[in-house]
Amino acid sequence: MTASKGGEYTNVYHSMDQSASVFAQPGCALLVDFKPSLTAKPIHFPTTGPPLTFLVAQSLVTSDKHVTAPVCYNLRVVECTLAAHYLAAVFKLEKPLPADSSPLGSSLRGFHDTLFEQRDKIPDNTKTAPAQFTQQLESLVQLAGDYLVQEEGYTREEIAKVLKISVAELDKTYTTRVPVRAERFMLRQRALHVFSEALRVQQTVALLGGTSSSDDSHGSSTDAKDVPGELGALLNATQESCRDDFDCSCPELDELCEIARAAGSRGSRLTGAGWGGCSVHLVPEDKVDAVKQAWETQYYQKRWPDMTREKLDEAIVVSRPGRGSCLWTVGGRSEV
Repeated sequence: MTASKGGEYTNVYHSMDQSASVFAQPGCALLVDFKPSLTAKPIHFPTTGPPLTFLVAQSLVTSDKHVTAPVCYNLRVVECTLAAHYLAAVFKLEKPLPADSSPLGSSLRGFHDTLFEQRDKIPDNTKTAPAQFTQQLESLVQLAGDYLVQEEGYTREEIAKVLKISVAELDKTYTTRVPVRAERFMLRQRALHVFSEALRVQQTVALLGGTSSSDDSHGSSTDAKDVPGELGALLNATQESCRDDFDCSCPELDELCEIARAAGSRGSRLTGAGWGGCSVHLVPEDKVDAVKQAWETQYYQKRWPDMTREKLDEAIVVSRPGRGSCLWTVGGRSEV
C-alpha cells in the first residue's frame, strides 16, 4: 500500500520493494514513506467472511526497460518532474522546489509541500494531520485538472516559456541525465495520476482504520461499511489511472483485471512498474478457484494453447500478507 513507483511521490526509488520485503507483517498492509525518513507502518486488514486473499497473475508480457525506457519509465520521470516545475511557475512559488532523492532531484511531492508552505504557512508538511493532508491532495487533484489543461500534452517550447528558460536549458536540465524520446509531455495526466494515487493511499489507510500491528484492535469494523468493496474500488481506480493517466498498463494486464473482476475479484490492478509483468487482485477466498479458472480458459489457454499445467501453476500465485525477511541466529552463533 504505497504510492505508485513511477510517480515518485514519496521518493520510492530508494527501496520501496526492499522495505516491503523486510518490514512486512502477517495479515497487514504496509504503509511505506520516505519523508522525512524511512518509516514502515503495518496496518491490519479487517476480518471478513469469507477471508480475503491476494492473487498474483503474471501477464507473461516482458517489458524490456533498457529498450523502452526513453518512451516509458524514463519519460514518466521527466514528465512528473516537469509537471512539478511547471505548476511551481504557474503558482509563482517564492521558494525553489526542495532537492530530494528522485532521479532529477525534485518532485511533485516537493511542489505539494512548497505550495502549502507558502499558501497555508505550513513549515513542515510531514507533521500535517492525515485528514488535512488528505484535503491537500484533494485540492491538488483539482488544481492539476484546472491548471494543466492541455490534454494533448505540452511541447518543449510551451514548457520552456512558462519556466522562463530556453529549450536548450530545458533539455540540459531535464532530458539529458534521463534520456527520453518525446515531442509532447503529458503533464496533466502524470500529475493527476501521482496526486490521485497519493490520495488513494490516504483513503486506504483511513478505510482500514490506520490500525498498526502493535494495537490491540485487529482492523476496522466491517459492520458499518463494505470494506472489501471499498478497498477493491480503490484498487480498480488505481488500475484505471495507470491505464489512462500514467499510461503504464498494457492490453494484457487490462484483460487480466477485467476477467478477474467478472469472476469475483473485488479489486484488480497492475503491480510493479507496469508495461507488462504482474497484476494483483483482492479476491474473497470462496472466489479464488473461479478467478483462477477464468484466467486459465479466457487468457492463458486462449493465448498459449500449448501451455503446460506446470507453467499455469507458476503464472498464478495465491498469496496472503506474511512476515518479511529476517536474520536468524542459529545455535547461539553470532556469525554466519
